[in-house]
Amino acid sequence: MRNKRYMPSIGLAFSEARDMKKLSEKAAKGWHLKRFRFAGYGLEKGEPEEAIFSIDYRKLRKDEEEEYFTLFAYGGWTHVYSSANMHIFKAAPETTPIYSDAESSIDKLARLAKSVNLVASIALAITMVLWIF
Repeated sequence: MRNKRYMPSIGLAFSEARDMKKLSEKAAKGWHLKRFRFAGYGLEKGEPEEAIFSIDYRKLRKDEEEEYFTLFAYGGWTHVYSSANMHIFKAAPETTPIYSDAESSIDKLARLAKSVNLVASIALAITMVLWIF
């Protein structure tokens, strides 16, 4: 039996809550997130675990990482994986959510919007250049 599996995603901008729920379901079956992969997640087989997942979008300097991950650990969240400015955490199901109020949720969406706007702008510029030629 294979100990690695790929879980597709239609994109965190569109299905973040659904992806985090699917990661929880997979963890309960013994499939644990190990890395981001193109348009999805890389999972590895392990012991079943009841966990919830959450993602935070934050650009960190190297000297900020330890304090950032320690802050989440105090709240009961364990860092699982980071890629670029995306950081996934897991916790026991009864743990207080990372984003538990409207203000923090709005702040998270504002940080996500910056990266989405950048990608959209680049895609638009490329499309316009190709259309002209």
